[in-house]
Amino acid sequence: MFFLKIFDDREAEAELLDSDYRSPIPSDLRWRTWAAPKEGITGDALVGFVNNNLFPTLKQFAETSTTGRSNVIGNVFQDAFNYMKNGTLIRQVVNKINEIDFNRSEDRHLFGDIYEQILKGLQSAGNSGEYYTPRAVTQFMIDIVSPNLGESVLDPACGTGGFLTGAIEHVRANHVRTPDDEQILQSSIRGVEKKQLPHLLCTTNMLLHGIDVPTNIDHDNTLARPLRDYTSKDRVDVILTNPPFGGIEEPGVENNFPQAYRTRETADLFLILIQHRLKTGGRAAVVLPDGTLFGDGVKARIKEKLLTDCNLHTIVRLPKGVFNPYTGIATNLLFFTKGEPTKEIWYYEHQYPAGYKNYSKTKPIRLEEFEAEKAWWHDRVESQVAWKVSIEQIRENNWNLDVDNPNDVDPSHRDPAELLDDLQIAERGFAELRDSLREELAGAASNASLPPGTFRSAFAPMMESDAGLDKLQALILDLAMRGSLTERAHSDEPARELLARVKSERERFLDAAGGRRRTKTYSALQDADVPYKAPHGWEWSRAVDLIHTVNGRAFKPTEWSSDGLPIIRIQNLNNTKAPFNHFKGEVAPGHRVEPGDLLISWSGTPGTSFGAFVWDGPPGVLNQHIFKCTLFEDYRDFICLAINSRLDVLIGDAHGGVGLQHFTKDKLERLPLPVPPLEEQRRIVDRVRHLLGMCAELREGRAKLRKLTGDLAASVVAHAG
Repeated sequence: MFFLKIFDDREAEAELLDSDYRSPIPSDLRWRTWAAPKEGITGDALVGFVNNNLFPTLKQFAETSTTGRSNVIGNVFQDAFNYMKNGTLIRQVVNKINEIDFNRSEDRHLFGDIYEQILKGLQSAGNSGEYYTPRAVTQFMIDIVSPNLGESVLDPACGTGGFLTGAIEHVRANHVRTPDDEQILQSSIRGVEKKQLPHLLCTTNMLLHGIDVPTNIDHDNTLARPLRDYTSKDRVDVILTNPPFGGIEEPGVENNFPQAYRTRETADLFLILIQHRLKTGGRAAVVLPDGTLFGDGVKARIKEKLLTDCNLHTIVRLPKGVFNPYTGIATNLLFFTKGEPTKEIWYYEHQYPAGYKNYSKTKPIRLEEFEAEKAWWHDRVESQVAWKVSIEQIRENNWNLDVDNPNDVDPSHRDPAELLDDLQIAERGFAELRDSLREELAGAASNASLPPGTFRSAFAPMMESDAGLDKLQALILDLAMRGSLTERAHSDEPARELLARVKSERERFLDAAGGRRRTKTYSALQDADVPYKAPHGWEWSRAVDLIHTVNGRAFKPTEWSSDGLPIIRIQNLNNTKAPFNHFKGEVAPGHRVEPGDLLISWSGTPGTSFGAFVWDGPPGVLNQHIFKCTLFEDYRDFICLAINSRLDVLIGDAHGGVGLQHFTKDKLERLPLPVPPLEEQRRIVDRVRHLLGMCAELREGRAKLRKLTGDLAASVVAHAG
């Protein structure tokens, strides 16, 4: 309704300026016709008009638009629906909106403040991890990047348009002096939003901020387009964005990116996209969570590319609570310029204001708090809150950007009362996360012999040790493989149909490889062979029918080299910081490893070496004692979890002396694995990743509690003396 009223007011102004102006909206559907009359249609007649005439006609603009304005209308209404069923209430809302004249600057400015509060109230986190970005944070980022007139500005995950409207205001205030300048500004703003409601709100926001025809606000998923399809015409001068973090993209989206950077984590994919879409010399300011800074594997390769192709000159570390009440995740502001490699990174640790222990909805972060960063920005010196790290240090630490402040105050010199406050805040955060995980698992983990109350009571003591967390992670895998963490969906293709396709594909593969005669045949699975009954729509299958394995090559020390392809050994699977040996010769195709390959370590020390891994390191060659798997469907991530959920069976059958043991290829091939429908497999993988991610946060939180407890003890002793 706001959109239609603002659009109508902008049309009224256009008609005054251009006598030939013609509205793309049919006359009977224009706001002034049906909404402006205070005593106009109401009740059921109004509901029928909106549902059967207004919305259906405006939706068609998405396919029939011939002008910029009609295209904007089509994009806005393409997926819009009316959820108000009471026509009398609709009329009351319409009459209130009619009291605003969006062509009067006073009304527009007053409503602008109200609209921002509406957006803030509507914004909440979904499965894709969207959060309202506080105005102080967006304004600081805009002030630092300082877009100029004529520079193209993009937010590839624009939400309701906070960064874009801030950029518009910045350029207008500093650079726009003539009508021609205004036209240049209007054509330079670009945004993309995946979801319908935020896109509608963003488009309305653009109109409210004087963008007459916001045709550059696309309703789309930026990540759904192959990266190679973005060419020089799609590159921009400035990117300002807070991409969704904690979200997981739909299966297949990762295939739009180069293989070395494939992941389904939304924030990681956006970081690759942002680098690609910047012009040489282009500037970016991006909000990212702590997890991106310290993550390894694909995350490390993405950061290596960032630091190679761009100058990541500054990271502002924000304290927890900036995004309260949506999330307590600690976040960072990354500032970089494309075109030159990074030589050093400056860090600045943003401090809570005096008297603050945390931010909240009623005590949000304020713009004036960033005056300290602005004063330091062009005259940088190291201090208790600022430090720099060389690219050599970052490289040696496997591209880990989560660098602690080396200039932090000695804890013994800190006020015990302040440390006690910090400890209590950390304890509350740990307890909230622990209790949230407990509630997510309570229903699935409880049964006749373990009532929900007992599980809930036992959960907190379990989380006090690494051993308890290890057991919990094993429980999560077990529950996932029993179907206890996900719902069945009637639309899912039954697993038996999936297995029929897999069988045909496997036979074609073996025929082409000439390996059918060398493949063992095992008896069909019986009820006695499986540990539990599969849920409805699931099946059991031996591993041999799902994967084809090739063992690695035994590389002699004399074949090692200082360059060439890295030799992937067991220590490289379970320790991303372990060094590589290299090999320069030729190997069989089966011994080549690419990012995304499923590898299984079958030899080593139980508890540390065995397991299935999706390789997320560089391309390399496979060492002995590791199987490389060929898959016959898109079920790699689930099969990895399924094998790891049954490691105890394989380890129980392992052979060897004390220390080094191994399980045989025969044991792996015989292993029964649960097979859900393919779509449910994907739901299971997403759910397990989410829950294991919470477990990882708990480990980190417990380590922080131990450190704070030690710091408090040191401070108390120092002050007591």
